[in-house]
Amino acid sequence: MATDLNEIVIHAALDLERMWQLIMGREGPGPRSLWMVLLDEERRPRPVVVPIDDIPVSPGSMARGLADVLSGLRDLGDPVLLLSRPGPDRITEADRQWGRTLAPLTRWPVHLHTRAGVRILAPDDLAS
Repeated sequence: MATDLNEIVIHAALDLERMWQLIMGREGPGPRSLWMVLLDEERRPRPVVVPIDDIPVSPGSMARGLADVLSGLRDLGDPVLLLSRPGPDRITEADRQWGRTLAPLTRWPVHLHTRAGVRILAPDDLAS
């Protein structure tokens, strides 16, 4: 397993999960935030990791803005996204709302980071 972001190549969802684990570290999540990394044409993470801190509990009006921003970044790379939040380890309804908002914005699985660690928000997790 790669221990340096420069060594990672994303071939499958498991590689992406390992990348997020490396970025998030062993500490628990901080404030509610959305994290983005762009993958280059060889599916390697670009050297910039973008956290957006203090996001609202539900995406609400942020959804359109995020779609516009990510659309504008497509020429720079393929976005991958992670929602990080304090609180319960289980998936909440707010997580589902975020997952349903974020999933169409990337071709990769959206991930969730809680004090239990990093996990994929699978399609079954996003069902009401």
